[in-house]
Parts: sequence; structure tokens; C-alpha cells
Amino acid sequence: NAGRCNWANAACAPPHSPYDETLRRFGDDWPTSGFTMIGKERLANFWSAINEVNRNGIKGAICEFGVWRGGAMILAAAIQEDDDSSRSIQRDLYLFDAFGTIPGYGRHESFLAVSLEQVKDNFRQLGIDPDKNKERLHFVKGMFQDTVQTWIDNRSDYPPVAVLRVDGNFYESYQDVMYAMYENVPVGGIIIFDDIYHPHYKPVMQFWKDFKQDHGLIEELVQIDGGSAWFRKRKSVRVDQSKKRTPPPNTNTR
Repeated sequence: NAGRCNWANAACAPPHSPYDETLRRFGDDWPTSGFTMIGKERLANFWSAINEVNRNGIKGAICEFGVWRGGAMILAAAIQEDDDSSRSIQRDLYLFDAFGTIPGYGRHESFLAVSLEQVKDNFRQLGIDPDKNKERLHFVKGMFQDTVQTWIDNRSDYPPVAVLRVDGNFYESYQDVMYAMYENVPVGGIIIFDDIYHPHYKPVMQFWKDFKQDHGLIEELVQIDGGSAWFRKRKSVRVDQSKKRTPPPNTNTR
């Protein structure tokens, strides 16, 4: 309960605003400290998604694109270690992030930039040593447009993806991820969009509408809170790379 960032101050500089339980519950603040900013509702959704694919025997990895300080994937790793049902399905965990400064966030770039070593240290603080889990815990550093290309070029070398969580804020970020990863999600797998309903990131919803239309998807979004949503994959589709669109201008307003 160490307070929250005051967005009027660049890079979460003090003075900070007081802690607000409602804002934290729905991920509508930026915590000055802590391991995640997605809020309690989205954490509960992620927990439920992982446990559901465990119960249903959906094979595959858990992937998050945009991990910030790593909190959501620390939760995923903890479930893998502690839940009896998860032990029967050994899952690789993939954390995709720039692990550094990302263009487009203006005066907040330095606050949002978290190094790879800091994320690994956060895992250690909560009892999970990345160095002892190298076979299952994968940190993929770089911009999405670059790192997903390896997945596209070598798709058969990678596992299916049981839970795909995307927190990218930009049209092009979601496009890069979904065009690379969606085919790898089996029927019954779960896809989570962190900021698709967020009023500051309207191009994300436009991407979903475009992708859904261009590939004839039958799935509908289930809203989690004011910003996020998920859906369960019901039908296999072949992603047509030629359908990629030129992203609209960046209209992110935060």
C-alpha cells in the first residue's frame, strides 16, 4: 500500500498519490513499487485461465508479451510449482519484453523500462530462481516485431501455447503477437488482452476487429474489467500473413 503514481509527474516522480483499493483492484493505477500493475481482477483472471487449461488437459506453454516487473508470470511460475494438476503438464513459461526503454511512452518511459536482471531478481525475491529453472523459464528480450519472427520461422520447434497474455498498448504490438502466435494456440486455449477496452489504447480494439474480420473468427470477447478481456479459442484457423495492415497513427493518450 505504498501509494500510486501521480500521472501529472513524469516517470512516477514524487509526491505520490495515496493508495486507492478500487483503483488497484481494477488495475487503474501505477503502483510506485510492487511486481505488477495489472490489478487484482486481472491477476485473478490469469490464475483462473492457467488453472482451467490445467484441469482441461490443454497442453502448451504460458506466454506473456509485455511483462513489466514480471509479477503476472511469477504467479504463473508459482502455480506450476504448487498446483498438483499443473505438475502433470510440464509447461514452458515465456516472458517477452524489451526489458528496457520502449518508444511511445513519452515522459513515462523511464518508469516503465525494467531491466531483465531486475525482473529475474523479482522472481528470486518471491522464491523462484530463474537460474535453476532455465529449462522451463524463458526470457525473450527485444521488440515484439523482432522476437516473434523467430517463432514464425521455426514454428515446429516451439510448443503450443495454452495461455497467451498480451499487454502491448499499441495496434502494431498486438498485430505482431497475434500473427505470430495465434496458430500455436490449440482449441481450448485461452487468449487474454490486457488493455483492449482501455480508453487510452483505442487502436488495440481496432486491431481485434480487423483481425477477427480478416480471419473469420467466431470467438467473442469476455470483459474482465474496464480495460481487459479474454476469450477461449473455439476453432482452428490459418493466419494469413498477407492480411497484416499498416498500423494507424499512435493515438495513445496517457
